[in-house]
Amino acid sequence: MNELLFNVFVGLSILTTGVVAGTVFAYGNSVMPGLKSSDDRTFVLSIRHLTSSVANPMFLFFSNGALVAQIGFVVLAIILQQSDKVVLGSIALVFYVATLLITFLGNLPLNKAIINADLPTSDSKWNSFRVKFESRWTFWNHARTITCFLSVSLLIVAMLIN
Repeated sequence: MNELLFNVFVGLSILTTGVVAGTVFAYGNSVMPGLKSSDDRTFVLSIRHLTSSVANPMFLFFSNGALVAQIGFVVLAIILQQSDKVVLGSIALVFYVATLLITFLGNLPLNKAIINADLPTSDSKWNSFRVKFESRWTFWNHARTITCFLSVSLLIVAMLIN
């Protein structure tokens, strides 16, 4: 029974972490580059709309589910005394927690600041909003993309070893 449950947690860990990795990767490699060529006003308004829509129930399910599934993976690996999977799963979990920390301490404060800020009354002030957001948000997004990809990669390796 523990073996079956372990395999379920392995699958759920890879699936949910992979969805999160794909989401942050897509933002960094399609959304942000697509907005890069837009004017400052369009950029700021688009970011306000996009970032306010991310915290939806589906994404929160996958994001939180990845954490729960990875913890379950490590706990069951310990119970089953699979030390190699404990090590890989633990490192994957550390990388996923890093992903969440980067999100909560880096990206989300920037999102909240741009969503809650009063909009400029003159065209010349749109650029200051963009400058305060774009490069820092992109940096943190690249960092969390790397940590999340490392997490899912380690989970896949853990699944493949016997």
